[in-house]
Amino acid sequence: MTDLSPTGARILDANENGMVAGHPAALARLEADDLVIPHSDEGGTHWMTEAGWAALDAWRQERGDVPAPRIAESILPKLPKAQHDAVLTAAARPDQRVPGRDDNDVFWAGEKWFRGPTLRAVETAGYATTFGRYTSLHLTPQGRTYARQRGSVDVRRRRIVIVACGHEKKPDPGVNEYGNANAGYPAGELYVGQYHRSLRLAADALTHESLTRIMSALHGLVDLKRPLHPYDVTIGDEKAITRQRLDEHAVSLGVHDADVIFLGGKDYADMLRPAIPHLYAPLSGGMGGHRGLCKQAREDSALREAWWATAAELHETQHGK
Repeated sequence: MTDLSPTGARILDANENGMVAGHPAALARLEADDLVIPHSDEGGTHWMTEAGWAALDAWRQERGDVPAPRIAESILPKLPKAQHDAVLTAAARPDQRVPGRDDNDVFWAGEKWFRGPTLRAVETAGYATTFGRYTSLHLTPQGRTYARQRGSVDVRRRRIVIVACGHEKKPDPGVNEYGNANAGYPAGELYVGQYHRSLRLAADALTHESLTRIMSALHGLVDLKRPLHPYDVTIGDEKAITRQRLDEHAVSLGVHDADVIFLGGKDYADMLRPAIPHLYAPLSGGMGGHRGLCKQAREDSALREAWWATAAELHETQHGK
């Protein structure tokens, strides 16, 4: 069975005498698989290789006709100004959050935020929703469609990266003069081992920090800003995060509406996958191999886009377009 994806098959099938064009991420995946090579004179176009022709022939033999492209989206009616601005503002944010009074980073920085009636109207219209137990609104697929149509914003599903925690941590911050525990460290600063740092640097190249989470064996999926104290817990320990709690964290993060890449070892990936069935874990080999792949990802944008193309395909296999 060929590994060619439906998206890749559509791109190759629509060739004009061997020349193909398509979404940059999909082309990057095809190029990484040696099925196409860049055209030297025309940006954004590629030539099919012999392997590309062979993969397309294999697809047709194994699966029949190549699936037709999706039907064009119908044009959504324009929203009132405040609601329109709220959707477009969210679409311009990596986390696609609709900023309200509870968005402290935005509010105290004096950036644009929207009042309760506007937020409720956007949610009622189906353009934004909450995830799990959190009340903050994030764009829905329909909200992203509106932003593309009515604001010309090139917005797609959020790109979340989860990295494994690390054994090496900063020292315990101790207690103050009154005997009370000092504040912990932000999760993004707690882990100091070289392996974890290589994962974080790759995550920084793959997505925005607001969409990076650390898979803590004790605490589950944690934001980089969340204060944590050092701990000594690994997957499988009595005090380790449970699958039920991890499911709750995944729902609250809205992973069902995001492409998700995990950077770390197999034990952590196996723990995450029941909660995130479309999880893509591109690292292979031991820690040295992982660090080498992370270095490649930091330096090679084509590899990063190939990883995201695979993550998108896994999402569509599990959840549809």
